[in-house]
Amino acid sequence: MRETRALSFFAGVSAALIITSTIILRMYFRTVEQHNAMLVSAALAFAVQLGSYALLRPARPGHGAPGELMLRWGIGAVMRFFVLVLYAPIARVVNLSLEAALVSLVTFFFMTMMAEPLLLEYDR
Repeated sequence: MRETRALSFFAGVSAALIITSTIILRMYFRTVEQHNAMLVSAALAFAVQLGSYALLRPARPGHGAPGELMLRWGIGAVMRFFVLVLYAPIARVVNLSLEAALVSLVTFFFMTMMAEPLLLEYDR
């Protein structure tokens, strides 16, 4: 039950960070096509970050084997990198605004990734 609560809490914090980042990015990206690209990027980043956090949580300090946390964190980083690399040609094929799609995806990944270490010990 604690794992579910922790993942739900991370999902809420991630959603809040993504929404806040979207509002800020909308000051720079002003067209409808750019806004649509940011929405697709937001959904993708949210799904990838939840998967990454679910992978990372069982290895938090004091609960996993030594070095397991860093290994899982590395797997999450590689996963984010591959998603970003694969997203670029897909965004072009789907005719999304490439600049808005990639900048927003990187921003969403960065913002939610900064919340991971803070929420890793959430056990309520």
